[in-house]
Amino acid sequence: MPRAAVGPPLLLLTVTAFVLLLFLVRGAWSPLRRIDQAVADGLNDAVAGDEVLVRALRIVTDLGGSAVLAWLMSVGVAWLLLRRQVRAALYAAVAALGAWALISVVKVLVGRLRPVVDDPLAAPSGLSFPSGHALSSLVSYGVLLLVFLPTMTRTQRRLFTAGAATIVALVGFTRIALGVHYLSDVVAGWLLGAVWLTVTAVAFRHWPSDHLLGRPLPPVPGGGTAERSRVPDPLPVLGAARGLRPVPEHHAPALGRPAVAAAELLVAWVLLVGSIYGLGLLVEGMGSGTDPPGWDRAVSHDLADARTPWLSDVAEGLRFLGGGTGIAAGVAVIGPLAVAVTRSWRPMALLTLALIGQVTVFLVTSVLVNRTRPDVAQLRPELPPTASFPSGHVTATLTLTACAAIIVFRATGSTPWRLTVVGMSALLTAAVAAERLYAGAHYLTDVLASLLLAGSWTAICWWVTRPPRTPQPGNTPPAAQRTSADGEGRRRCPPVWSLGTPLPIPRARSITESTTRGRPRPGAPACSPLTRRPGRYEVRTGKRHADTMPEEGRATPLTAGTGLPHRHDDDRTTRVVQHGMHHRPQA
Repeated sequence: MPRAAVGPPLLLLTVTAFVLLLFLVRGAWSPLRRIDQAVADGLNDAVAGDEVLVRALRIVTDLGGSAVLAWLMSVGVAWLLLRRQVRAALYAAVAALGAWALISVVKVLVGRLRPVVDDPLAAPSGLSFPSGHALSSLVSYGVLLLVFLPTMTRTQRRLFTAGAATIVALVGFTRIALGVHYLSDVVAGWLLGAVWLTVTAVAFRHWPSDHLLGRPLPPVPGGGTAERSRVPDPLPVLGAARGLRPVPEHHAPALGRPAVAAAELLVAWVLLVGSIYGLGLLVEGMGSGTDPPGWDRAVSHDLADARTPWLSDVAEGLRFLGGGTGIAAGVAVIGPLAVAVTRSWRPMALLTLALIGQVTVFLVTSVLVNRTRPDVAQLRPELPPTASFPSGHVTATLTLTACAAIIVFRATGSTPWRLTVVGMSALLTAAVAAERLYAGAHYLTDVLASLLLAGSWTAICWWVTRPPRTPQPGNTPPAAQRTSADGEGRRRCPPVWSLGTPLPIPRARSITESTTRGRPRPGAPACSPLTRRPGRYEVRTGKRHADTMPEEGRATPLTAGTGLPHRHDDDRTTRVVQHGMHHRPQA
C-alpha cells in the first residue's frame, strides 16, 4: 500500500485515540486513575533516593517544554530567514504558535490537577492534562526533522528520526518520574502533538510556491526535484537543500590541521594555568597572613554597604547572564545564527574550544589557589566558602561575548556592526563583574584575573581557528589550470616577457605538434612552447582562406625570413610572427 494511502487512516486513528483519552480523563474513569497513580508512585519511589539520577532527569526534561518552542520560534525562524527559506520559516512559526495555543486551551478545558506523590522532585505550576513538555518536544523536534529532510540521505534520515524519537520518549519518561505528570498526560501530549504536526505538514504540502513562500525548486532531468526525491511522498518539501544545508557539501574544515591545533591548545593551556596560578599566589602574598590587601578588601566592603533592594533585584538578573543557563542560552543563539551567516563550522569550533577551555582553566586554578571569599554578607549564602579566585561568571561572560565579536569581525566589514558587538561585549562583561563584586562573591583582584584568563584564552582560540590566508591544497586548482579570463576554459599561460637575450626559435615541428585544429592537444597547454618561455615571439592561429593562403610548403612573407617551413592542417594554420627583430636565415 502506498505511503500516501496510509496517512489519512493513521491520522484518524490518532485523533480518535486522543479524543477517547480526553473523555476518560474528563470523566475521571476509575481504572485509568488507578493506573496513573500506580505508575506515578512507582517511578517516584524508584528515583527519589538517588540525587545523581534526579539531577540527570532534570537535565533531560529541559530538552522539552516551552524553552525549546521559544528557541524554535526565535532562533530557528531567524536561521531560516537568513538563508531565505521563507516557506520553512513560516511553517516553523505556525507549528510553534499552534502548539502553544493547544497546550493552553486543552489544559483549561480539562482542568486536571497535578499528581500527588510522596517525594515531589519538581515544583511545576499550572494544570496537568496534557503534558506540555511531551507535546512541545514532539512538535519541536518533528518540525526540525521535516524542515531539514531535503538535506538528508536515507541513512541520515533514519538516524535522525531515531534520535528525535528517543529524546521525545525520554522527556515524557522524566515528566512521570519527577512526579509532575500522569502517564495519560504524557500519552495525550504525544497524540495531540502528532496530530498537530501532521495537519500542518499536510497544509504546507499543498500550498503553492509563490514569491511569498520562496521560488519553486529547480527540476531534475528525470522529473520532479532533487529535494522531492529525498523526502518521503506524504511529507512536504519545505525548502531547497542548498539553502537548508548548514554548510556546503564540499567545504573547508573548521580546523585545517587538527593535530597541530590540538598541540597548540595544549601548550597554551598549560602555560595559562601556570600563569594564573602564579598570579593567584602573588595576590595571596600581597596581604598580611591570609587576609587580602587592604584596598582589595575595602572595595568589597564599600559595595556591600551600598546595597539597596532595587539594586539587589538588578543584580539577581545580571547573575543569570553569567551563570550556566545564561551562557548556554547565548551559545544556542550565537552558534546557529553564525553558521547561518558564514556557512561554516568555524564559529562553532571557536565557541566550543573557547568555552570548554576557559571552564577547565577556571576549575583547575580555583582548586589550586583555594582563596576564601570576601568576609561580607553575600546575596547568595549557598556559594562555597572557597573558589573565589578567579571569577567563573566573569570569565564565561567575557569569553562568550569576545567570541561573538570575533565572529562578527570575520563575517562582515561593516563598522556599525563591529562597533555594536564590541560595545555589547564590554557592557555585559562590566555588568556581570559589577554584580559579582556587589554580591560579595569575589574580590576585585579575582575579577581582574578573570579578565586576563578569558582574554588570553579567547585570543589563543582565535589564533587556532583563524581562516587560512591561502587556499587549501586541493580546494583551488593551480594557477596553470585555472580558467582563462576569456571564459573559454583554456589553461592560462604566463605572459611573454622581454628578459634579455631571446631564446632560439624551436623547430617548426614543436610548434605545429602542440596544436590540433586550433585547440590544445590532450595533455598540452593552450599555448605553444614559444609563449611559455621568455622571448619575443608568439604563435597565432587563423582561419585558412583559399584565396589568400599559400600552397603547401611554399615560402611566404611570414616565413621567408625565418627558415621555417609553412605547414597547415584542414582548417587551421600556424604562423610565426617576429616582433621588431631581424633574424638571419639559417644556412
